[in-house]
Amino acid sequence: MSELSHSERSSGRRRPTPTAIMQAGWIGVLIITAVFHAVRGAPVDAAIYASGAAVLTLDALGWLRVPLRMPAGRDTVSRRVLAGTLIAVASLTLGFTPLYSPADTAIVVGLGVLLLPMAWADSSRAEAGPPGSAVRRAAILWSIVLVAGCVWEIGVYFLGRDLTGSENAYPALSDLLDPLLAWPPARVLLVACWLLGGYALLRRGRPA
Repeated sequence: MSELSHSERSSGRRRPTPTAIMQAGWIGVLIITAVFHAVRGAPVDAAIYASGAAVLTLDALGWLRVPLRMPAGRDTVSRRVLAGTLIAVASLTLGFTPLYSPADTAIVVGLGVLLLPMAWADSSRAEAGPPGSAVRRAAILWSIVLVAGCVWEIGVYFLGRDLTGSENAYPALSDLLDPLLAWPPARVLLVACWLLGGYALLRRGRPA
């Protein structure tokens, strides 16, 4: 093992870490998505995804550091109450705000700006070991869901463009969900489930 490590150091090559592979994967996904939106004539969407890829690239290179230290201890009752309150307020606000309105966009962007420093905060704990089997299974399942969604979106776009010339013949997932999201109570429930799922993933990632 020591001879292999010495050989790798002497040749200037290092085996990529799981974190580096994950970062490269997300950057690649965002770049591909940005190119797709540019091709389909949505420059604003393309710029959003390209900006995300740029931010992740800066972080991977070590050029993005937020001077904020987040404690890595267990969840406390106060944290859970605060998280539940924020989720409830955000769900009700987004649920009863007109869909795709300037207010709706401002709330989503505002939440992202507020939570961004937390995502890049110093976790104040040592580098974790290899992911466990439960984490690997979750990663595989989520990857399947994401890939299936991407294949659907790309497929219906090209099918509608090449076969019929109409976007309505092969609707995107967002078009299928729009009638349901037009009803505020359903939108509240969906947003709440989405935020609760994100909070559950964050808790899952905390040390035991």
